[in-house]
Amino acid sequence: MAGEFEAAGDLVMAGASARALDTPSAGAAHAPSHGGAACANCGTTLTGEFCSHCGQRAHFHRTLHEVGHEILHGVTHFDGKTWTTLPMLLLSPGQLTREYIHGKRARYIAPVSLFLLVVFLMFFVFSFVKITDNTPYDAANAKANLAEIDRGLADLERQRTTAVAKGDREALTEIAAAITALKALRRPLATQIASPVDGVTSIPEIITQDIKRAAAEDNLKLNLGSSELNRKARAAFKNPELVLYKLQTKAYKLSFLLVPMSVPWLWLMFFWRRDIRLYDHAVFALYSISFMSLLFIIGSLALTFDFLHSGFWFALVFVVPGIHMFLQLKGAYQLSNTGALVRTFLLSWAAVITLSLYLMLLIILGVID
Repeated sequence: MAGEFEAAGDLVMAGASARALDTPSAGAAHAPSHGGAACANCGTTLTGEFCSHCGQRAHFHRTLHEVGHEILHGVTHFDGKTWTTLPMLLLSPGQLTREYIHGKRARYIAPVSLFLLVVFLMFFVFSFVKITDNTPYDAANAKANLAEIDRGLADLERQRTTAVAKGDREALTEIAAAITALKALRRPLATQIASPVDGVTSIPEIITQDIKRAAAEDNLKLNLGSSELNRKARAAFKNPELVLYKLQTKAYKLSFLLVPMSVPWLWLMFFWRRDIRLYDHAVFALYSISFMSLLFIIGSLALTFDFLHSGFWFALVFVVPGIHMFLQLKGAYQLSNTGALVRTFLLSWAAVITLSLYLMLLIILGVID
């Protein structure tokens, strides 16, 4: 449960960050209910519901109820903009992108805010994903895994003692995170050994088991383009639980890199058009990645509920992303059907290349950090 609680905390922080980016700015529409009073933040005379100088609300609460409301609102971001933006993102992505680029923004969630919320929601949901495990319970293998984790914890404790003696705070922080991760993996394994039952397991657990099995059978082939990187990777995968923990952590921390990695491809497709700016491509990428993240959430929930219909997964992975990309390109850049179709094909390949480079970067950072 430690991973789930950490994910929940990350989601609250993401919601708060996104809400901070999307709060009313100075000069927002005023209501005539606070005229004459002074802003509690900067002292400016109020002429409406918001301060014309700093943008703070004229009325503020000091109740526990308001704390709960702020947390709920920070996580869900439920306001009028949500119910306007999400249907547009799902059904009219091109119109949404074009209208936001050309100034019709008051009714929509800003693309950065939406990106933050959806990406962190994606990792939050993924942390709870459980899938049916039809593999018979292997008591000997489970005990061997538990013993390996215990050896890893003992080794980390020795490293912590050394780091304390050297006063290496950075190393202590990394070691503490690694110990927390291994303990989180140890608890369900120890519980299963104490009360063995076949049931559900998480995707990281399945990947970990596959890596250990491949390593035991000497079938773990690694080629990161460098003998030194390959050596470090083989050493790191002796503790696959820690590697996967690092990969998950870095994946959401570095998810923003997908935007600058996507913009050059879009620029190449429209570099001769002087009416299109890099900003337009960034907005396109933010909304597009937000939609793809929503698809990932739907897929995660389908796995959790053991919905494995092949037609559903084919549509989710191949059909829906292509249709959405076509509609967004056509509407955002005012293209013909042929122009949008050609660019959809090219951008689909660009997306595969970008995602592959992103995953390669995560793997390299995960095994050498």
